[in-house]
Amino acid sequence: MTETYYTIKQLADIAGTSKVTMFRYIKQNSIHETKHKGNANLYDETQKSLILKGFKGKGVSNVSETAHDETELIQELKSQLKAKDAQINDLHAIIKQNQRLLDQQQQLNLATNRQNEKLLDGGANDTQQNVSESQNIDDTDDLQLNEGNPKSEDTETPKKGLFGWLKRR
Repeated sequence: MTETYYTIKQLADIAGTSKVTMFRYIKQNSIHETKHKGNANLYDETQKSLILKGFKGKGVSNVSETAHDETELIQELKSQLKAKDAQINDLHAIIKQNQRLLDQQQQLNLATNRQNEKLLDGGANDTQQNVSESQNIDDTDDLQLNEGNPKSEDTETPKKGLFGWLKRR
């Protein structure tokens, strides 16, 4: 038993209306297609009877009601657009504030990194300076000892270990 599927055009022909009117009715009543083949929406027998029953029960509305409904719809859409515009403006303000905060954070990070580099460079320079100062002090002490005692070479501290012992003898 094969099922028969109907397109919107076929349903419109059965109901005696245009394809656009049938499409709008289906869309307004949130009726979903059974199948989708290519660009065509296909409806089965159950949906066909539901659509035709509802469409005939709706009857043909007069033009003034349609115009009034459209005016109300336009007013509602305009109010929704205004609300969306206000939301968009609020979001833009939030984005600008977040960008300012991010910029400030980046500036603070940069300043902190510079201070850290100065501390690290200053600490490294201090240790290098302390090492060279202590070497200078040791050198001047050696010079003073050597100047005061011409036999400083003989009074060296004895070498430790086997080779140092051999060298002393």
